[in-house]
This record gives sequence, C-alpha cells and structure tokens, in this order.
Amino acid sequence: MDNKPDGQDASTTDNPELAHKRDVFHAWMLEGLDFSLPWDMPMLTPVEAHPTALVPFSVAMHERWCDFDCFVHFYEDDFRFERVWNDPHKYLSKLSKFEGVIMPDFSTCIDFPRPLKMWNCYRNKTLGAWWQEQGLAVIPNARHQPGCDWLIEGLPRESVIAICGRALVKDVAERRRFVRDVRATVDMLCPTAIVYYGSDLYGVMDYPRSLGIPVWAYPGCGRGALDGGKRGQR
Repeated sequence: MDNKPDGQDASTTDNPELAHKRDVFHAWMLEGLDFSLPWDMPMLTPVEAHPTALVPFSVAMHERWCDFDCFVHFYEDDFRFERVWNDPHKYLSKLSKFEGVIMPDFSTCIDFPRPLKMWNCYRNKTLGAWWQEQGLAVIPNARHQPGCDWLIEGLPRESVIAICGRALVKDVAERRRFVRDVRATVDMLCPTAIVYYGSDLYGVMDYPRSLGIPVWAYPGCGRGALDGGKRGQR
C-alpha cells in the first residue's frame, strides 16, 4: 500500500535533496530549529567570534577564491546572493571552509511593503539558523526599524552581532535614523561586541562604545579585496 501523500512519488521521498528543491518554501530547513514569539521567526544562538577580515559572498564563491581566513558577509545587492536561498545545499561545503559567515542581509528597506520586509527577514534568519545547525559559525545580523519588532525577534542577547551602516551614514537624515536604530538594537540585544560594516565617521557607533561594547569596524573595499583588513579597526 502506498502511504505517501498525494502528488509525492517514491523518487522524491527517496532523494531528500530532490525533495528539498521541490519545497519552494524551504520548510525542510526548519527541522530542529526553535522559533520566537509572537512572529515565529527562526532563532539563532549566541556566538563569540572576531572575524579576521570580511569578504562579500559573491567574491567568496568565485572558483579562484582561496583565502578562507575570513568571514563571508552579504552586504551587497540582493541579486548577488539570491542563489544561496534558491539552493542552500550547493554552497554549504564552500561556506564551511571559511572562519564563519554573517547572517544574510536580504533587503528590509524602510520604504518596502511590510510583507516583503517580513519575508526577507524570515529568509535571513532561516538561513542563519540552518547554517548554525550545520555547524557553521554564524554572527547574527541586526537591523532595526520602529514598529518592526520582528526584525530583532529571534536574534540572541549577549552575543557578538553584526550591524551594517553601508549607504546609511553620508545623508544627514539617514544617519540620524541609523544612529537611533543602533541605539535601539544595542538596548534590546546587549551585545558582547559588534562587527560593524561601513563608514565609521560622524560618531555613528559612539553609543555602544560609550557602554564599553567593543566595536570592530570593517570599512568596505573594492570587489575582490578583503574588507576591513585584519581584525577590523577599533
């Protein structure tokens, strides 16, 4: 007797990776994860890590890239790393060669429709939590917006976290919002240290530093170069 659900054939159930590719919602990635309340975001566990350097995902995945003494980050245009969501298994082996990864950063821009922001937030945390389950060192990536508590929900307290200020510092209005959101993030998560990617001008990270929280700054570099040099800048 065939007890498989309607529409599911033996070739699918006997080949988990094929079944995963047919699961467009990636429900298989949630097995064994814990979820936050009230928004059911996958939860990441605390991590203590100080990246030697950072490299963008699209550069790190190049076949000629062979410097693994760094963390992979996703602070680049979404189209450059959409593929890691579409086929997570494909990139797991290469990512596992690095010191670790920073949780993905699918865009949650302030002017995006809320459902799109929530979907991208969910994808970021699902990939990050799944990678942790696979044994990768994953630094949670924190973004905050007023009225969007689900952006922070699921991220661990008292952990090293990553914050990106790329393109958020030069404009005065953007900078004020960014400084406000950094303060809110720090107050909610009480991080043990911050991996900061972006311009460290104008005192944008003064608040965590005033609390004695180490801020390791990694200014962005050109494509193909390690970001922030070795161990970042304090």
